[in-house]
Amino acid sequence: MTVGSCTPVPEEYLPVEAKGLVFDLDGTVLDTMRHHWAAWRQLSEEFNFSLSVDQLLGLAGKPSSEIMELLCAEQGLTHIDIPAAVARKTELYVELAGDTTVIPCVMAIAHAAKSKGMPIAIATGGNRAQVEKSLRAVDMLEGFFDAIVTCNEVTYGKPHPETFLRAAELIGIEPKDCVGYEDAPLGMQAIKAAGFLKAVDVTVMPGYPKLVA
Repeated sequence: MTVGSCTPVPEEYLPVEAKGLVFDLDGTVLDTMRHHWAAWRQLSEEFNFSLSVDQLLGLAGKPSSEIMELLCAEQGLTHIDIPAAVARKTELYVELAGDTTVIPCVMAIAHAAKSKGMPIAIATGGNRAQVEKSLRAVDMLEGFFDAIVTCNEVTYGKPHPETFLRAAELIGIEPKDCVGYEDAPLGMQAIKAAGFLKAVDVTVMPGYPKLVA
């Protein structure tokens, strides 16, 4: 059954005990992973490093700076100016982000929560510029989410729980009463480490879009 905006959301995705919801952004609320992959692929050509779709999905949730540091260490790359590469990746992504769309099966959960007066937040490893561009493209930058936490507001990225814990704090809900939603293994680890009521893997939901290289 596809979860649409007019379809009741199954309890497995929205437990009755939940008092607040915290969503990852890229690949969870927004269908942006195709844009991130296109930006990373172009960046790899410009800066001469290797990155596969599977590698990117495995690193999803980490800030671009951490991804570049890992790739450089693994591939023994000393020629890359990491801050410059990260800035270029952001530039490439922002050029594509205007074509962003939401993921309906996940948005159905967000709308259901809002209809109950439940606070909802974003907890993302993306940087503020990318996040604002993406949310503006779908008219959700202001007024929809009660809090937005990006990599710019935390010290430790996923799988550390700080991003999700900060989001729960900002919406005023105890972590044990929050449900977290993610599309990436590192994000799922972060939700569980934060002590949330439940961690929902949105990639197994009916209607979830698949990334094609």
